[in-house]
Amino acid sequence: MSDTSKHPIRVNYVSEGGEVYRTGTYGGWDFIYTASTVKDPRYNIGDRVVLPDGRVYRYALASGTVYTEWGCYKSKKTNTVAVAPAQASVSVTDPDSGLATTETAGAAGSRYVSVTIDTEIGALTTGVLHENELHGGYIVVGNGSGQHPQMRMIVSHPALTSTGGTLTLKLDAPLASAVTAATTTIELMENPFYNLKADGSGGDYVTFLGMAAVTATSGQYFWVQTWGPCWITSDGNTCDSARDRTIVFVGNGSVVSSNDVTVESGLQIAGVALDTSGSGASNAPFCLLQIWP
Repeated sequence: MSDTSKHPIRVNYVSEGGEVYRTGTYGGWDFIYTASTVKDPRYNIGDRVVLPDGRVYRYALASGTVYTEWGCYKSKKTNTVAVAPAQASVSVTDPDSGLATTETAGAAGSRYVSVTIDTEIGALTTGVLHENELHGGYIVVGNGSGQHPQMRMIVSHPALTSTGGTLTLKLDAPLASAVTAATTTIELMENPFYNLKADGSGGDYVTFLGMAAVTATSGQYFWVQTWGPCWITSDGNTCDSARDRTIVFVGNGSVVSSNDVTVESGLQIAGVALDTSGSGASNAPFCLLQIWP
């Protein structure tokens, strides 16, 4: 099995001599503001970049139109919980000796598990997957009645060319207890930053994962901001009264003051306002984004 990354999610702290601002100098993070159908070989989907002023960005893939003024979201999906198929035998090479050994997926202490892929998973929604398409996603092993769930991150996997086939995944840590075929239930979740949209039409069943740094189209890789100072389009009355600071996302991916809506209805908190000019003023929707640190 091909393993393209030793670390499921990488973090890059961009530094410029420890200073946030240096008058007349070049920042050096232009790559944040680019979108391309060619994946940057330095990053995998979900990798995190932290700028000197505390802004945090994640590398993402667009599955539709992405605009900078709307919150990025994943389309609603119904994840299928299925019983585990027969577990595969996996050839594993010892990194020290270079010797190959055979390991049974799903065994206690194994970093591998065999799963059945349903059509909700992947960009094609046919059950066919590219190599490592689920890298950075998650798996819950044993989430049924009387079972004790084990959650792991997916590190790598081979391509799957047949619809609804069986696939063996490499995980970020060994399983604590064994998988029993036809009994243990398994659920898969894609990488949160895989297949994002930001088109002003998210709806009431999506979670907004950040703000795009640049406009992108389907199939392009781009960066999405998840934390720190950020401008978000609003209704023009963001935090316009005393002690009014919290802002929330509404279904189209814009934000409103939490005082202007019924928070108990489940609206997602986006962060807090940075510009609060006073009562009745149309404040700039500039906020301290607080989604994913």
